[in-house]
Amino acid sequence: MYIAWALRKKKMPDPCGPQPGYQAIVSYFLHELIDEHHPRSATVRGYANDINDLFSMRGFMHPADFNDKQNMSAQLFQALKEEEDVARQRDPITTQTFATMAKRAATAHRDSPEVVVFQFFCLIKILGLRKAEYAQKVQTKVEIHTYPVSNKKVVMAFIRKDWIFYNNQGRIVQAHSEAMLVNLSKVRITFRIQKNRQNGQTITVVAEKKTPAICPVRNAYMIYLRSIRLGQPDDLPMGVFANAQGVKRYLTGSKIAEVLQAATKIAHPGTSKNDLGKISSHSGRVWALVLLDEAGKKPDFMKSRLRWKGNSYRHYLRDTAAINEMHNKALEKASAEVMALLGENVDVLPSNTAEDESMGDYNDN
Repeated sequence: MYIAWALRKKKMPDPCGPQPGYQAIVSYFLHELIDEHHPRSATVRGYANDINDLFSMRGFMHPADFNDKQNMSAQLFQALKEEEDVARQRDPITTQTFATMAKRAATAHRDSPEVVVFQFFCLIKILGLRKAEYAQKVQTKVEIHTYPVSNKKVVMAFIRKDWIFYNNQGRIVQAHSEAMLVNLSKVRITFRIQKNRQNGQTITVVAEKKTPAICPVRNAYMIYLRSIRLGQPDDLPMGVFANAQGVKRYLTGSKIAEVLQAATKIAHPGTSKNDLGKISSHSGRVWALVLLDEAGKKPDFMKSRLRWKGNSYRHYLRDTAAINEMHNKALEKASAEVMALLGENVDVLPSNTAEDESMGDYNDN
């Protein structure tokens, strides 16, 4: 691959040489390999070792010297490995787990955590929401983002005014009730505060009429109605549930993980304790990424759809069957299972919004 890249793609007269510049050339090759195919760090090192062998056979020094911390390929490998180590701590949920969540929600109280988490995940499969966008750190306190200079304070999780629903006639829904569930066509969602700093960005999600039970618009509307039913004020987060005593509480990362892990244990009885620990609120965001990848979407589309600013997303694709099968070629077609989950929203993208440079650091720990 390196020889073909150097000779055919880059039109180099020789892929090997004694000049120090070959260190940079090889690192550029590895960088392109990572960007285009998002391999594991071990795979990248394997490519680098093979290239080193090629140089050795020509009597040249290794261009990728992993004993030299200043070597460009060594630095690239180390950065990739560190990002990968973070990604290894989180796994996506599976389709079987999602189906189990649906079954558990069907028999649970309508305001229970099982129902609330399932309803959010019907939206998360499309938007890949971050925990801070719909949940809190503790059940009794709202997380606030404070601008460092202006001291402006913004509720981080969605409040009701962030979700605008439209009926089948294309008009904004003004009077809210369960009767509207059969007359919804779409919801326009606004992100007021984001990690990518594109605050005020919007995305429109359309109703999936063929699969109403997992329709993101229908389930978003039930979340909206619950916040009204439980007496949640307009300017406070909608992610609430009723505990066993009937007391209103905020959805939290730990409660989400509890629901997801319980469903995972049912769907996959042999799951180890260590692997269960990799299932968390972030698993929904990773799941949304994997679904898009298995639907054959390009990296730029996935980054835009899920509002991912950097390239760390690629590490979450490391173990998908689709990636292992395709390696150097794109998927020829998506499975019916994946397309059913993404439905009519497979191609939706958020609006282009300028970055808010004054917002300070985004804290979603």
